[in-house]
Amino acid sequence: MTDPQAETFIRTVRPFDVLDDGDINRVADALTPSHFAPGDVVIQRLNSPGALYIVADGGVEESDQAGPINAYGAGSTFDCVGLINGRSENSFVARTRSACYLMPAQLFHALSRRNPAFRDFFLRELNRRLDVQVAAQQQREASSFLLARLGEGHLHPPVFVDPKTTLVDAARLMRVREISALLVRRGDAVGIFTERDVRERSVLMGMPDSTPIGDLASERLFTLDHDDFLFNALVLMTEQSIRHIVVTRGGEIEGVFEQADLLSVLANSSYVVASKVDRSTTSAELAQAVAGVTQLVRSLFERGVKPRYIARIITDINRKTFRKVFEKTVPPGLQDRVCLIVMGSEGRGEQLLRTDQDNGLIFALEPMEGERATVADAFTRDLIDLGYPPCPGNVMVANPQWSKSLEGYRRSVRAWVAAPTGDALLNLAILLDASAIAGDGALLGTLKSSLMDLVSNEDALAGHFARAVLAFPTPLGLFGRITMNENLNGKRGIDIKKGGIFPIVHGVRSLALQYRITETNTIGRIQALCGRGPFSEEFTADLIEALDFMMMLRLRQQFSAIDRGDVYGNIVPIDDMHGFERNLLRSSLKIVKHFKTDVAHHFRLDMLT
Repeated sequence: MTDPQAETFIRTVRPFDVLDDGDINRVADALTPSHFAPGDVVIQRLNSPGALYIVADGGVEESDQAGPINAYGAGSTFDCVGLINGRSENSFVARTRSACYLMPAQLFHALSRRNPAFRDFFLRELNRRLDVQVAAQQQREASSFLLARLGEGHLHPPVFVDPKTTLVDAARLMRVREISALLVRRGDAVGIFTERDVRERSVLMGMPDSTPIGDLASERLFTLDHDDFLFNALVLMTEQSIRHIVVTRGGEIEGVFEQADLLSVLANSSYVVASKVDRSTTSAELAQAVAGVTQLVRSLFERGVKPRYIARIITDINRKTFRKVFEKTVPPGLQDRVCLIVMGSEGRGEQLLRTDQDNGLIFALEPMEGERATVADAFTRDLIDLGYPPCPGNVMVANPQWSKSLEGYRRSVRAWVAAPTGDALLNLAILLDASAIAGDGALLGTLKSSLMDLVSNEDALAGHFARAVLAFPTPLGLFGRITMNENLNGKRGIDIKKGGIFPIVHGVRSLALQYRITETNTIGRIQALCGRGPFSEEFTADLIEALDFMMMLRLRQQFSAIDRGDVYGNIVPIDDMHGFERNLLRSSLKIVKHFKTDVAHHFRLDMLT
């Protein structure tokens, strides 16, 4: 029998207000009340939540491994992310005496399949939650660098000189030692002489090169202890307009901390990089802002941040950059009549290390003579100047095929669907991954809707589109052993993109097309597909973890290639991989193989000619 109190309450909670009376009654009948004392663990990290929690009273706090990131009061729901993924990545703890209603996972998935508005609410919530985690990561980065100790950073060993050292000898010594300050010892007293002093004394004041620096050195030393925070160094440098701090330990001089060292630490913060992009007003400032993105990726990766979260941060920075270039190169009167799109891994929000350009323009109407070329050439040229090379496949705004009117794109889509050659199917896949980042985003939405309408009327096309999932063999042999058929610097390995990442990306893309899912990110698509086709809760979680693990292996190998001065690619060596990682890779490839079989069965690929 329906609990009237539960039914009344549930009608006030979003998104249950979009359900009809029948579904409201089903929800109310299925709800189980649960009570928690302060400090009680509501959901343990890495456990399956088993239900959607709806807070009726009190408050629940969500924490990741680094600390609290969210709080839920009366009328809030959690953990939809855990339900969609199959397990909770974070822990949930009652902060006050709390009461929650629990709605079974099976009913949650049934309502999501049956009611698009209900499902879309939680998909939006999922994206919002991911943004919260990324923002928390950026905030922690800012805090962690400020709370790091001076002694943990890069200190320049102190270089002491005699007061009789000449200007020219001091300048030469600083150049050889690659430092910008010398410590001048006069008995028990110590002064500091810097590169700025060299410029001011010898150049501006015209002092001879033979002038001793003893009387020129500043006797006022600004010092901090080895255990002081970087934050204190930042404050001291700002307040005193200085560039050098002498660091002591136990009363003795340990080293010199330079302003350049502080700026280097700051440059590896995603918050700072993103802020620099936002504040840039010239091409030079923008180029300087994005120059540190690769080092930022490395910094995040070495701190153990998962590739999918790194990709979210880098996607945000890249899109801010592209918008800046768009605003600079596209005339203001045209900006609301055109849509800038990015495609490939950038369109899916999975870009980690900078690769070539994958972009396009959709004009609301046929562009005027010369208008397209002028805009496209300027946009492409500016991106090249920023370090984004042209696309070898010419998928970029400079190519008229990817820079035309909405109707022009519709004609192309109709032609691709009518004659699904290899190139046509590739173009459909490219367009399906597109994301709008500047201008009128509705133009891309209209185009994708047309694409999905056309494909939904062509049953055979879905199979032809999905068939590429079988293009490369899974590198598993007899008894599930990894087949190492690639070579990297004399070490046996596998092509992790062909053998593992691509089948997931394309298989998920094919299912997303069939189910008209507009999400472009692969993990977002997997989460949206949960409960459909081959996606059980458990398999959803396994596939996400497999993809994340293989992306981690590829990124680690790419950094190794950068360190060797090689061009990075997709070959991951297996010979020097320790047993635990090798077992994880084997398990991930088994999941890929299982997924390929499911996709082949779902689309009946064995029936295609």
